[in-house]
Amino acid sequence: MKINLIVLAAATSVLPLCAQAQSASASPEVVEKDARGVAAKVRVEGKVYDVCRGEATDGCINPREAGLDFGNRPLDHYPEDMGLETPTS
Repeated sequence: MKINLIVLAAATSVLPLCAQAQSASASPEVVEKDARGVAAKVRVEGKVYDVCRGEATDGCINPREAGLDFGNRPLDHYPEDMGLETPTS
């Protein structure tokens, strides 16, 4: 019983901190749109980033990471072995 009470107390003190961190990082703001009306720059935590698209993959933010509804999605699994070893880290 004491262990359950300790776990419950720890969880109630940590959960508000997790929610605070998520709300701070989950508030991107579109700063600039291109001619088609698609977000070209976003502001996240006070810093402005170009949105990655096409061949531009360096020095920019992934659209999904910026909270936009386009761009590549992260894999939820490692693709089947195609003659390559699975990474260990």
